Amino acid sequence: MLFLYASIIMLILYNWTGQLHEEGTGYRLDFLGENYIPFIPEMAIFYVYLFYPMLILTMIYFAFMEEEKGYALGWSIVIMNAIATIVYIIFPVSTYWWRQELLANRIEGNFFADTMYLFYENETSFNCVPSMHAGMATICFFTWYQYYKMKQHSKSRNIALLTFIIAVGVVLSTLFVKQHYIIDEITGVLLAYLIGRFVFHKCESWK
Repeated sequence: MLFLYASIIMLILYNWTGQLHEEGTGYRLDFLGENYIPFIPEMAIFYVYLFYPMLILTMIYFAFMEEEKGYALGWSIVIMNAIATIVYIIFPVSTYWWRQELLANRIEGNFFADTMYLFYENETSFNCVPSMHAGMATICFFTWYQYYKMKQHSKSRNIALLTFIIAVGVVLSTLFVKQHYIIDEITGVLLAYLIGRFVFHKCESWK
């Protein structure tokens, strides 16, 4: 039920908050040199093709195989998205201007570029800070790391290491596919770490 609720928050509220503001409006937070970061469409490998499988598989595994960690992960996701939704409503940050430039100067014949163009055309340009790509990737790694600390064997260590690599790639990818600003990533990672640490500690104390 937690994962179902989290999915509803992510899918419904994310789209709803993105429609609250008119495209072309919102805040620009490109004050940390983001305009010098090039568009690298191949980073869609992390942004799309590794992020979503990692998220889905992590949620499924801990929902059915490790109830305690799954409970903590579920509540972490719910709380993170609830906080993010409030921020999206009162502080609309947008990457609309980058999207328009990239769509006007398309790279032809590049599969990964076409993937991102599809995102630009169909996904809201708002809901930037905190970055839920960064936050969800971080909480996935955090959960596997907590699992590894509980069951220290090579399999859990390797999975934790793999999710760390993917999480780092996802955080970086959001910048190189021009979906987020640097401050979005910082706040997304911090939100996931702080909420994850609090919720996992609470779940441990309830045992």
